[in-house]
Amino acid sequence: MHDQNHHDHDTHAHIGDLRDLHPAAEPALTAAPVELTRWVTSHSARLADLGPGADPDGPLHDLEPLRDLVGDARVVALGESSHQIREFGLMRHRILRFLIERLGFTVYAMEYGAAEGRAVDAWVQGGSGDIDDLLAPANGGAQGNGAAGAGRSVKGLGQPVECRDTLRWLRRHNSGAAQPVRFVGCDIPMAGGSLRPVLEPVAAYLTAVDPGALPFLNTALDISEPLAGGTVMVPTYARLGLEPAAQDRLTAALARLLGRFTDLREVYSERGGAEAYATALSDVRAAVTTDRTQRAMAEAFAGTPDGLNLSARERYLADTLLELLDRSRPGTRVALVAHNAHIQRSVNQIQGALAGTPMGNLLSRALGKDYVPLALTGNGGETVENVPDPNHPLGMRWGRATTPDALPDSVEALFAGMSGQPALVDTRALRAYARRHALPEPVRTRVDTAFIEVPALDAFDGIICVPDTTLSADLPR
Repeated sequence: MHDQNHHDHDTHAHIGDLRDLHPAAEPALTAAPVELTRWVTSHSARLADLGPGADPDGPLHDLEPLRDLVGDARVVALGESSHQIREFGLMRHRILRFLIERLGFTVYAMEYGAAEGRAVDAWVQGGSGDIDDLLAPANGGAQGNGAAGAGRSVKGLGQPVECRDTLRWLRRHNSGAAQPVRFVGCDIPMAGGSLRPVLEPVAAYLTAVDPGALPFLNTALDISEPLAGGTVMVPTYARLGLEPAAQDRLTAALARLLGRFTDLREVYSERGGAEAYATALSDVRAAVTTDRTQRAMAEAFAGTPDGLNLSARERYLADTLLELLDRSRPGTRVALVAHNAHIQRSVNQIQGALAGTPMGNLLSRALGKDYVPLALTGNGGETVENVPDPNHPLGMRWGRATTPDALPDSVEALFAGMSGQPALVDTRALRAYARRHALPEPVRTRVDTAFIEVPALDAFDGIICVPDTTLSADLPR
C-alpha cells in the first residue's frame, strides 16, 4: 500500500523552501494605529544600548521594570524572532543575569538537545574542557552527513558566541554561588537532525539493565544513521527518497523500544535506579519525537504539509520542562530561552502547514500565571535568511538579509518610530489599553525575513524591540 510519507520524484519539489509554508502577508491596515504607537512610545521602558562596546556584564538597573512583569512566575521564557542575532544574545545575557542575581532563578533552560545539554551542565558546574569544543558551530559544515558519515560524529550549528559567552559567565557565577544554577536542554537531539545523541546513551543504559532490548535500538540506529545531518533539513531531504517500508521499520523499532521501557518501568528502576531510568526514558521519547518530526518535515516538502504533525517537538519541549519542575525542589525558577514561535502563549491562528500548538501554549495551560513569555524582535539593521539547500552539508544555508520594514499590522510597527536604545513594553497593559479604546491590535510578527500571523498582545506578556540588529560574529560575511 502506498504510504502518505512516500512520494514519487514528480511530487518531491512541491515545497522547495520553508518560506513557501508561510502564507503571503496581506496587511489589514495601511498604517499602524497612531494611538497605539503613541502609547508604546510613552509607556515603554528604554533599556541599555547594545551597540558596539556594550558591556553585557555591566549594571542592570535599567531592567528593573522586569521585576513587576515577572512577578512570582516559575518559568520566564526569553524569545527571539531570529536565531544568530548578536543583540538578542546580549539582551538575553543581561536578562538572565537579572533573573539570577536579582530574582533568584535557579535553572537556565534552552532550546537545545536534552541529551547534549548534560555535558553543558557539567561544564557550567566546573567540569573540564572548553565550551567552544562543545558548542562552537562546525567550520563550514557538519561531519557525518549522509551515508558517508555513518559512524562519525555529527556536529551541527552549535551555538553562537554570544550564547557561549553567557555560559562562560554562568560558570564563573557558579564557582562562587551558594546555589549553583543548572543548565538544562529541553529539545530533541540536534533540533531533529539525528537520533544518535539520544540512542547512544540509551544503548549504554540497556547494556546494563536489559540487553534484550538492544536489537530494537540497533535497528533504529542502522536505519536512521544514513539520514542524519547537522540540522533536521538533512534527514528531511533524505527521507524524500526513502522507501515507506524502511520508514515504517524505523518507527516500529522505536515504538517497540518505548513500549518496553514503559512496560518494564519497575524492573528498569530496580536494576539501574529511578533517576537513570527517567533520563533514559526521556531519551527514548526524544528519539520517537525526532522520527515523527523528520517524517512531518518530509511530508511538508513532498507537498502534503500538516502543521499538527509538527507539534510533536513542541510537546517534547514542554513536557521536558514540566517534568523538570515536578522533579525539582520547591522554589525552583526557570529562565527558558527559545524562539518566539516556541514560547508564544497563543495557538497559531492560521491553518495548514503552520497550524499547531507551540510549547508556550502547553506551558501556559499547565502553569497559568506561573508562565511569563517575553518576546525579542527588532527593526532595522540585518537579520538571518534561512534557505533550505539539499546540496549543503547542513541542508540549509544561512545568509544575511536586510531586516524588512515593519508591516502596518505587525507588532514591530508599533516600535518603528523608536530608535537608539531597545524598548520594553508590558503587552498586558498595552492590550488593556487597545481593548478599552477599541483599537486594532497587531496580528502578525516577524520571523527572520517573513511576517506570520500571531496575536502578539495575547501571545506574549512583554515585548522587547531592538533597533538595528546585526548577525552573530560566528556567521561568515
